[in-house]
Amino acid sequence: MCQVLGSHVFRSRYMMHFKVVSSNLSKMHLFSLFLIGAFFLGSCAVSTDPKDPLLDFQDEVNLTSKRLKTSDSLYRADGILVFDDVLFVNDNEMDYLYKLIAIDQDQFLKRFGKVGQGPCELDPSLITYKSGADGKLIGMFEMGSREFQEYSVKEILESKDDPACIPFQGKIDSEISLAIKVSEDIFLGVTNGKPYALLIGNQVVQTIGEFPFQDQFEGIHPFILELAYQNKLHKHPTKSLFLGTSTFSFNMDILELNNEDNLVLKKSLHFWPTEFEPSNDPNQFFAAIKAENRFGNVSTSVSENYIYVLYSDEPWEYQFPLKSKRVLVYDWEGNPIRILQLDTELSMIAVHEKDEFLIGYVDDGRANLYQFKLD
Repeated sequence: MCQVLGSHVFRSRYMMHFKVVSSNLSKMHLFSLFLIGAFFLGSCAVSTDPKDPLLDFQDEVNLTSKRLKTSDSLYRADGILVFDDVLFVNDNEMDYLYKLIAIDQDQFLKRFGKVGQGPCELDPSLITYKSGADGKLIGMFEMGSREFQEYSVKEILESKDDPACIPFQGKIDSEISLAIKVSEDIFLGVTNGKPYALLIGNQVVQTIGEFPFQDQFEGIHPFILELAYQNKLHKHPTKSLFLGTSTFSFNMDILELNNEDNLVLKKSLHFWPTEFEPSNDPNQFFAAIKAENRFGNVSTSVSENYIYVLYSDEPWEYQFPLKSKRVLVYDWEGNPIRILQLDTELSMIAVHEKDEFLIGYVDDGRANLYQFKLD
C-alpha cells in the first residue's frame, strides 16, 4: 500500500499549488511553494526505461541572446506570451496582472488586467492563452471561478484603460481543471478519466486519449494520474490544432478538431512517466512528485509552424525554478526539426507566431528578458 498524506504538488508556470481533494473530486487551490516527495515509504511509481528524445534530432543551431532593457521594469514574471511584436508579461504588481512590452523598441507600453472580482476584472489564479480564430484575442480561464473571458489584443493596445472583455456566459464543468477556447462556445479541456475533453458551452460532449504509460499504472485512479501529469494545453495560432503537454514529465499529444467537430488525436510522443507517490484513499487522492523526477518540459510555446520546448532531463532534486539552455523544436506533425542551443539559461519561453524571434525569461536575482533572433 502507498502511504496516504492527502496532498499533492501542482505546478502552474512559476507557482506550486497545494491541493486537497475530497471523495467527490472537489478541488481547493491554495497558493504556496510545496516541495515534497522524497520522504515517503512504499513507492508506487512505475520504473520505465525512458526514450531519449535527443536521439531523434540531427540538426543543432547556436543562438545568441540580447537582454531587453525593459527587463528592469519587471518585478517577477509568472508567464510570458507574444502577440506579434508585443510581449504580455504576467507580472502581478500595482493591482494589474500584466505588463506590455514592445519588443522591437524595447519599450514598456502599459499595464493591463485590473485585479478584482468585478465585471471584466481578473483573479490571479488564471491561465492565459492565445484565443480566437486568428489568434488576435487573449483568453483567460480562471481556475477559482471556473469562468472564461477574452479581450481583443488590438483594443488593449489602443485603449487608455482596460477595454470591455468578451465574457463566456456560464461556468466550465467542475470536472475540467483547465480549459482553452476553440471557437464560439467550443472548448478543449483537461479532465480525469481521459486526459482531454471537448465541451460545447460548459458541457462535456467527448473525451479522448490516455495518460502517458497509463497501462503501467494498474490500480491507480485516473484522477491521481491527472494530478501527477498536470497536463497543459496550447492552441495553434490560426488552426484547430492543439498541443497537450505534461507538466511533470516529457510527453506531447497533438490533437485536431475536424470538420465534424470531433476531437481527433493525431499523434502522441510519450517519452517517460512522471515519478510520483500516489494514494487511493477513498477520501483523499494524492500525487507527490519525487526528487528524482525529470520534468523534460520546462516551458512550451507554439508558432504557426513549430512547437518549442525548453527541455531539461536532469533530476528535479527540488530545484526551483527549473532552467535550461536547450530548446527542442518540432513541427505540428510531431517531427523533430532542430535543437536550439542558447547562450544563457532560461526558465520560460515565448515565441513569435511567424518564428521571427524567441523571448526567454529567467530570474537570477533580478528579472531578465532575453531575445533570440530565429530568422
